[in-house]
Amino acid sequence: MNEIIDVLMKLQKGYDEKIPDNAPSLMANIFSNRQDLLTFGTGTNELCFSRDEVMELIRSDWDGGWGDFKMDIPNAVIEVDGDVAWFFADCTVKYHYEDTQENYAYFAETAYEYATNEKATPKQRLSHINWVFGLRFHQRADGKREYLLRAEFSGMLIKEGGNWKIVAMHFATPKPDYPDSRFEDTNRDYVSEYESQKIKFDSYPQNVANDKIVELMNDIESGLSFERQQVRVLEYGDFMWVMAVGVQKKVISEDEVLNGSLQDIKRLHESDLPSDEKLYLMKRSTAYALKEISSDSKFTWQVRVSAIVEKKKDGYVIRHKHLSYPCDWIIEGKL
Repeated sequence: MNEIIDVLMKLQKGYDEKIPDNAPSLMANIFSNRQDLLTFGTGTNELCFSRDEVMELIRSDWDGGWGDFKMDIPNAVIEVDGDVAWFFADCTVKYHYEDTQENYAYFAETAYEYATNEKATPKQRLSHINWVFGLRFHQRADGKREYLLRAEFSGMLIKEGGNWKIVAMHFATPKPDYPDSRFEDTNRDYVSEYESQKIKFDSYPQNVANDKIVELMNDIESGLSFERQQVRVLEYGDFMWVMAVGVQKKVISEDEVLNGSLQDIKRLHESDLPSDEKLYLMKRSTAYALKEISSDSKFTWQVRVSAIVEKKKDGYVIRHKHLSYPCDWIIEGKL
């Protein structure tokens, strides 16, 4: 167990120092020599199917692609079964924001792009503009602020040359309201983005899951759907890391969405938060609700699942699972 904690601490040190040129030495030190490493990053297109792609993800994180990432290693859940281990850790990512004319210009341009999107209805355009403004206008007197956002991190290790080595990882940023990539959102073509990921899966023909594994993943939660080509496995003995990208479908009525926001406002009013924080969060919840009902009562989201699966005589057993949605928006106060 202490050896695995040491691996996580070395990875954390790399994220603390953020020296992109150190990525190859870290990979050599704590990652497996296998070429078929699998990893989910937080971004929509951050799917890693090889050792080189994992290294480039880490390098980009250290080169300004992410905030200050911290794992809660002392409270991480670690399980070991022979020469295979897996872990889950709550994390935080610290972001720094500053009120500048450049930032204002960026959001003004975003509002303009939504306003001129002829594929969306006027109702959808204005609801999205309202949502962006509700997320953005969270100012402080000094014009600068820091946010500590939640994150999650899980992964699998194997014994290689007598040492524990990472073979798979899953980074995620939980959301309190709705996932980003709703297919019914006509302000952005999330369907095409999802299809582009399917193309990447097609370009990586190795390690496709068998039908039993696909069936197991589809049964994890109601509304989930995974195609066989988008379920990949990394096997080691009787264990495997399963990496799947699919869709989740739900029907949520307009009244459910609106009443959920009204309940949020009631809870916020009764909370001990400062009044300015209450007002901001009330605005955010209202903006989310109006944005979501501007499309439809049908919700289709891109979903990601990773799992530790053990081979048994009578089938397969899930020992760990991690479900998340890819992140497109990191605007202050969103997460």
